[in-house]
Amino acid sequence: MIEVVIVGAGISGLTLAVTLSRYPNFNVTVLERAAALELENVGNGIQVPCNAASIMRCLGLLDKMLVQVKHPATLYKNLAYDDGKELVDRDLSVYEELYGAPWLLIHRADYMRLLRDEATQAGVVIKYGCEVCHVDFSAPSVTLSDGHVKNADLVIASDGIHSRIRLLMHPSMRPAPTGEYAYRALFKQSQLASTPAWQHIVSNPSVIRMWLGPGANAVLYPLRGGKLFNLVIIITDTNFNASFRQGEDLIGPVRNWLRDWDPFLLQMLDKTDRLVRFPLYQAQILPSWSRGCVGLIGDAAHAMMPHLAQGAAAAVEDAFVLGKLLGRCAQHKTATAVDTSQADSSETRTRPLQKCQIQEILHSYQNIQHERTTLLVSHSRLTGMLDHLPQGPDQKARDADFARFVPEDPESCVSSMPWIDGKWNRELLGRNVDEHIEREFRALVDGWDRRHVSRRGYSRARL
Repeated sequence: MIEVVIVGAGISGLTLAVTLSRYPNFNVTVLERAAALELENVGNGIQVPCNAASIMRCLGLLDKMLVQVKHPATLYKNLAYDDGKELVDRDLSVYEELYGAPWLLIHRADYMRLLRDEATQAGVVIKYGCEVCHVDFSAPSVTLSDGHVKNADLVIASDGIHSRIRLLMHPSMRPAPTGEYAYRALFKQSQLASTPAWQHIVSNPSVIRMWLGPGANAVLYPLRGGKLFNLVIIITDTNFNASFRQGEDLIGPVRNWLRDWDPFLLQMLDKTDRLVRFPLYQAQILPSWSRGCVGLIGDAAHAMMPHLAQGAAAAVEDAFVLGKLLGRCAQHKTATAVDTSQADSSETRTRPLQKCQIQEILHSYQNIQHERTTLLVSHSRLTGMLDHLPQGPDQKARDADFARFVPEDPESCVSSMPWIDGKWNRELLGRNVDEHIEREFRALVDGWDRRHVSRRGYSRARL
């Protein structure tokens, strides 16, 4: 059996645990720093674009996720910041036909609970209150804050943008604060239903609304079939964001900053009694995602800005790619027949992977994901810049781009705006990840098979 330690019980770590649980060759332990109760209602809403939903389908979890979300998103409306005028509508109801899976909206806690339940039912061990303070890259092993050492064949860090293991792997490459902040609020359906002018919001619980304006954007979408509504406001004004003291009220100042924005949005802020804010960080592009048999996935490897709604989706892709590569390779009958002194040409049974082979798999995983996630990082930053343009020629050019978009034929659009460019969306949302996995898997096992045959011939020659 191959012992795998996953550091971090977030979406990427749990997706990897579920993927590995589909294969018989792994003992998986997930170490999570937080207490179990702290994760029960963690976070707010999260978008699950088609590429992530497709992986949930591959894992047999999409139907369970649909039970949580009630129905897929059907419409994405981009709106002018000052009056709510529609700039462009994207018909998400056709995305499943175009890209193979729907676009979903889910509460982060529901997402994590779904993955956690699936993992534990499959025999994955999740340990809470376990803070990793050191990693031995040569063993590999992790040392917990209580001094306990956990040995493994493979250690995977899925511990987020402030990953301790990434810092140990790349000490000089720390994530940098952008000065931007996300301000979040959750609304109950009853809070909105009490206002007649908002009935169209409540009665259409599958629509995403996004306001674009100078130095900020805001997005509103339903959760749990419209029982909740998630509001996120991103403000780029670094002086404003730095002006708050700990515990200071956020609602009044944020509302004042947005005073020239759509009255509908301002009225929503009047309805909430709490805003929570989070700083946004930009991580450097790492040259390597692994050292020895220790690897990085998700935000630990490639944290990005939220403007493409791809941070968690890319993390899910990482986990599935790495998990399936490991599973396929572990099943391959010649995967560990490197030690010819133990190899028997008549054997077809699977043996555990050797350390050198695990390292090769980590490199193959990076081959599949690194270029893609690097593009996502840059395009997320670009999308944020385009979303936040001040009034003027560039903003007018962007809106003219929107006007050329044809909802009935979304793939025909050619645009500098990633949201609506047909080719970009095809590559982003319609990616067949299994093709990439199969290509790297074949390259790996072909190399192992050639080495195995070569060493068998050498052993016979010695006899």
